[in-house]
Amino acid sequence: MKFLFALPAVLAVTVPIKRGGKGDRNCEIAGPALEHWPKAAAKALDSMIASKANSSNYAIFDWDNTSDRYDLEESLMPYLESIGVLTLDKMDPTLRIVPPQEGESVYGYYLRLCDIDDNVCYWWAAAVFSGFKLDELKGHVDDLMAVNGTIKTTYSDENGTRIDTEVHTPQIFRGQVELYNRLMANGIAVYIISAASEELVRMVASDPKYGYNLPPENVIGVSLLLNNSGVLTTARKQIADGVYNNSNGDFVLTPTLWAPATWMTGKWAAVLSYINQWKLPVLAAGDTPVSDGPMIFHGINHDGGIKLWVNRKASYMEEIATMNETYALEQAENGRPVTADKGWVIVTPEEIQ
Repeated sequence: MKFLFALPAVLAVTVPIKRGGKGDRNCEIAGPALEHWPKAAAKALDSMIASKANSSNYAIFDWDNTSDRYDLEESLMPYLESIGVLTLDKMDPTLRIVPPQEGESVYGYYLRLCDIDDNVCYWWAAAVFSGFKLDELKGHVDDLMAVNGTIKTTYSDENGTRIDTEVHTPQIFRGQVELYNRLMANGIAVYIISAASEELVRMVASDPKYGYNLPPENVIGVSLLLNNSGVLTTARKQIADGVYNNSNGDFVLTPTLWAPATWMTGKWAAVLSYINQWKLPVLAAGDTPVSDGPMIFHGINHDGGIKLWVNRKASYMEEIATMNETYALEQAENGRPVTADKGWVIVTPEEIQ
């Protein structure tokens, strides 16, 4: 764990501790201890929680590789293909954006779409599960989570050569389970803002057996229209209408996208749409610069808030460090408070596993 970025141009982290304020509770912090965190990171997080507790604050987290390890959709694709229930031939014809190659896997097709642009494959990775009832998908997700290993699949390189590979199945970050529950125990609401399928993420984050204990309404992700014998809706619409009760199991997922799209700048749009127009989160957590950067840099509370970064890849660390430095300069040039380079807590996946 570090409180410095890898690049020397980026400044050290400072997280001020306020005493005697509205959120101060004599440093008595409820909830599980942050045992699966480096000591310095746990201290910074606890200091923030103590100063922001029970004051109608909230925190936002990315899901894949931030809240749990590895990628739910990217592993569910080859898993479902391995048991014969998801193939390129069986998927909705509208999802055949480019012609499939002979013998191509669903995962390999997805990677080819990502090579075109992330804006193509982010939506597709959620829509590829259309045609399944949510109850069916929940059973498959639970089976996937129980694998605790890798799923074999293939993809094609730039020369068209078929490459064998293995995709890791999701693993619970015990540190994040602790942090989610500690935040909520101290009156700080937790929201997920994910570029993955909202319904799939909800199947893990809101199932008590996985430990996150997140209210299902607080899972925000790529939302697709649901269909039950001609009745059309989404969880987001139901929540807005005050009729959501997490009982959509008989609804079938469709490929029709609901706005806003929750990746890149759309993550911040989701905060404005579904959480709060003006109040900023006291913590924003992510691992992918292009997708999580906007909600972290634009979203964090500037009065003791924390930017939590899960450093899983050296190239991403360099990219977020460059964004950090560039945005701080741009803030200064435009007469804005310089906040981009402040409030960072950085950990590796291994440190919170």
